[in-house]
Parts: sequence; C-alpha cells; structure tokens
Amino acid sequence: MMKKIKKYVNYINLCFLIGMITACSDTLNITPDGRLTMKDVWAAPDLSAQFMSNLYNNIPHKGRRYFWFDNYPIALSDEAWSNDDVEGHGAVLCYNGQASASLHPIDYEYHDRFDADYWVKYWQQIRLCNIMLENIDHCALNKEEDRERWRGEAYTLRAYFYLQLIKWYGPLPLVDTVLPTDFDYSKMRKATGVECCKAIVDDCEKALSSGMPWRITATDEKMRVTKAVAAAIRSEAALLAASKIFNENNNSELWKYAYEKNEDSFNQLISNGYELYTTLHSTNGEYPNAYCEYFSLLLDDALSNNPIDKETIWENDFVHEPYYYVSGCPLQSNYMTGDVPSQQLVDAYDMLKTGKPVLDLSKPYNDECCLYPNYNEGSGYNPNKPYDGRDPRFYATVKYDGSKLQVGDEIKTIETYEGGNCSRMDASRTHTRTGYYPCKYAYYRSSTKYAGRDGGWKYYRLGAVYLNLAEAAIEAGHIDEGLRLINDIRHRAGFSPSVDVTSSSQDEARLLVRHERQVELAWEEYRFFDMRRWTATNENLDNEKFLTGMSIKKKGLRKTYTRILIGTTDSSKPSKMSYEAKWHWLPIPAKEAALMETKTGVKWQNEGW
Repeated sequence: MMKKIKKYVNYINLCFLIGMITACSDTLNITPDGRLTMKDVWAAPDLSAQFMSNLYNNIPHKGRRYFWFDNYPIALSDEAWSNDDVEGHGAVLCYNGQASASLHPIDYEYHDRFDADYWVKYWQQIRLCNIMLENIDHCALNKEEDRERWRGEAYTLRAYFYLQLIKWYGPLPLVDTVLPTDFDYSKMRKATGVECCKAIVDDCEKALSSGMPWRITATDEKMRVTKAVAAAIRSEAALLAASKIFNENNNSELWKYAYEKNEDSFNQLISNGYELYTTLHSTNGEYPNAYCEYFSLLLDDALSNNPIDKETIWENDFVHEPYYYVSGCPLQSNYMTGDVPSQQLVDAYDMLKTGKPVLDLSKPYNDECCLYPNYNEGSGYNPNKPYDGRDPRFYATVKYDGSKLQVGDEIKTIETYEGGNCSRMDASRTHTRTGYYPCKYAYYRSSTKYAGRDGGWKYYRLGAVYLNLAEAAIEAGHIDEGLRLINDIRHRAGFSPSVDVTSSSQDEARLLVRHERQVELAWEEYRFFDMRRWTATNENLDNEKFLTGMSIKKKGLRKTYTRILIGTTDSSKPSKMSYEAKWHWLPIPAKEAALMETKTGVKWQNEGW
C-alpha cells in the first residue's frame, strides 16, 4: 500500500478543506457524470487502501526544503544565519521584519518541491484523517487485520498534523469530525493551547491501543507511522501543554501531566527495543564518535527486527540536495552555503575534560549583543584555542577553522581566517558569514563522488524523548531523575561519569536541561520551537535579537579571534527583527483570518499580525 503514499486518489472527486476549515462538498456522493461515489470507495478494498495512503500526503520534507537552501526554523533561531540573505528573499524577509499575513516566507508556496503552505495542507490532512476514522469500521479490506492498523495510523497522523499546526500557528479549533457543508461556523472558536495538546495526546493514546506495530521492518513501508511515532508525538505534545507559552501561570498539575505522559512514552519505547545509538560501527576513523556517525546513517539502517539504528523513531525518505553541494564550503563545491552556525551555538558546547559549560548558563553574555562572553570559571576553555577540547557533539555538528574535511579521497583543512581557503565573507552565498559551516547529517565523504549518501531527516528519535522526559521530570520536582537522563545523553556523547552534571536547585536543573537540549538537538529545528514554548506570548525572543560570528586573522603562526555582529554593524539595530513577540507564531493567512472573523464576529488573527 505505502508504495502509493505520494499518489492522490485519482478515482475520487474530493473537495478538500481549503484554508481554514471550508467544508468538503457532499456532492461526493452524487455521480451525474459516472464518477465513483464514496460508497463505492469504501466497498472496494483497493480503493479504500488508496484513500488510506492519501493520509500520508503533505508530510513535510524538512532539512533544506523550505526555500532553496534555507531551513527556516534553524535560520531564524539563534543557531544560525542564512547566507541567502544577499538574495533579498526567504529568511532575510523575516530578519528585516518584512513578512506579513499576506506574504510570509514560511507559509508561502514558492514551488511544490518546498515545504510551505502549511495552513491549507495540514487542515486538508486532518479532514482526510477524520473521513477515514468515520468510515474505518465499515470499509472493505483485503486483510481484516489492517483495520486496526489503519485506525492507529489515522489517529497518529491526525495528531501529527495538529501538533505541527499549533506549533506554527498557536491555539486552533479542535475538529475531530467531518464538518458538513451546512455547518454553522458562527459559533466556532479556538480551543486553548492546553486543550489542543491534550486532544493530540488523546489521539496518540488511541493509536497506542491500536494494531500498529512498534517498528517498521520492510523497505516498502519505510515511512509508515508506528506506535513508536505515536509515543514520540505524545511526549512532545504533553511537554508543550505544560510549557510557558500555554502554561503562563506555571500550573504544577500540567507539569505532573507532562511528566506522567512522558514517563509512559519513554518506558514503552525502551521496552519495545528503542535505545540510544552508542556504538561506533565505522572502523577506519571516518567519524570521531557514535553521535556523529548516527546522523549520517541511512533510513535502511533502522529497518529490521534488530537494526543497527535503534534510536530513530521516524525518518524521512525524501531526496535532498547533498551536503557537499549546498551546506558544505568552497572546498567542496563553491556553489551555495545555505545556513551557517552562529557563535552562540559554538559557545554552547561544554569542555569535555571538565564537563563544564564555557559560559555561565544563567548569564552567558555581559552585553545584549552577545559580543562579551561571561566565561564560566574553571571550565578549562582557552579563548586563544577556542575549538580545542570541546564536547564531541561540536565536532559532529560544526566545521570550523582547522577542521579536517574529506573531499572525494583527499583530506583537506578548512581555513576560515581572513585570506583562507574557506574564509568568512560578509556578502557571499558561497562563503560562511559567521566563520562556521554545518556538518550534521553529512556523510564524511560527501562529494560528487559520493552524492546521495548523506543521512536523512529524523522527525523523531529517542534522544529527544530522553530530554523531553528530563525536562518534565525536573519541572515536576523529580530533579534527580531529570539529571540522570541528562547524564545518560552526555555519556553517549563522550563525557565521563566523573563529570556528571549535578544540581542543588530546580532553577539550576532547568538551566542544565535547556542547555543540554541546545547542544544535543542542535540543527534539528528544536531550538526554534523550544525558545518559543519557554517564552510567554507577550515576551520578546531576546536570544534571537542579535547574532554573532567569529572573525579570525592570521599573522605567521599566530591567530587572533574577534567576535563580530552578523547582519548589522550597529549595536542599536538588531540582527533579526523577527525577535519581537508576534514571531512566536505564524500569522493565519490574511484571507482566511478575515473570512473567519466575518463568520464568527471575533478576531482570528494572531496577535501583532
């Protein structure tokens, strides 16, 4: 069945939900020109299967599929800068504060190969899920055992698309039935954020009681959802429900709820064979650690009853531009650089020997612009050798001055200093703006000779569930448990148990888990959404206000390192205007918001747009 995932049902004249929740036409059941009715569809096993496959439409590609070579959630966070800013489109419109409800880069359909137009696409998918759920009990099947599996898939996919909508747009109406053409929209209202999250959790729990398997083992079912995906979505949704963006009064009962749901999701995943990827399988020194190797694994490495990769829960199977081509550096292709890591991200990686952060977690910088670090005493960090002795995840994520890079079969050294072979430039799409290049997901030989060998995007992995539970545990008062989970993650990264993190207070533990999320989940879109859920809706995203890089000058054997502002040279002018409070969420498309306001008499547009 899943070979047909990307195909639309050609036999059925479906009027999908367009925009907000415009009802699907009841003329589905009328055939003046001889077309099939929905009754015909549910009576034919093959047609029912084709309808089911359409629930998988519009799963986002992620990675570099937002616009050309940008990953918007990464480029708009404090992790990175988009080198496509010189083109005057994409992320730079957000940097300049020029996006609007009529034209927002993240939700504008440039081309169907890109991720965009979420409002329309995700509501379409929710309606399809609702149709499937309302007909699952009587549709004809080739195999009766498919019924409960499909039911679980429909609940899981509805939960997934709803979660994406509220992460991007905030609280929305809960629509769990197929709305008729004569539905009275005048009384429709948005649910609260907590209500939305709990509805998603409920769907996931129904899915966990279904006939879905816990793991996909067959290559022709690569992207089918499983109970593990439902558990991961439940973990994320419960955490979001308790987070400040929805839980502004820090209701302890919501944190208890988040902890209980996360604990159960975690335990079920562990008991069904999911585990952190801790063993380095490469034998020729290609990767410095298991973490680095993990992100270059192929999807097939997670497909079997006993796979090499037992950490990945759900991974895409879409073809992306290879890293050597758009996310490498001039040594590899001299084409495009895409998004490049910030100095703030580099600063976040601890010292391996001491296990201590480079900067004070409670106040990492002594100025708003992040140019003057507040160093953590006793970390062992040397500003004159800034890349020595860092957390191994740094080397798995960032290419820096002095990094080794295999280009084809030749080992080369990256030089980002002024005049170097990959030097930092202020207005170039081919050279880094910040002094760094990304390498997470890249195959170590990524080049024309080994094109298409990079790792795929991981929607959900066990490492993230570890940290979801750690955060919920700490906020719910189970500090020791939260710290143990953090240390488990750090041990996989390469830290010795002798430098385990400890804490004597909840406030300190909260800083530790947020810090751990920043480095463990770097370049995976989590930072963008984390900073928003940790911030009240009326508060600015100050961490995104200024972005910095590193300028390096070399004289003889000596190098000098100077932190610099990116995007502005004026410390009174932010690097990114998208730090303001309204950027918590995307605007509802202007026409859709206006239509719903006309129908309901209440405001629908998100604040500030």
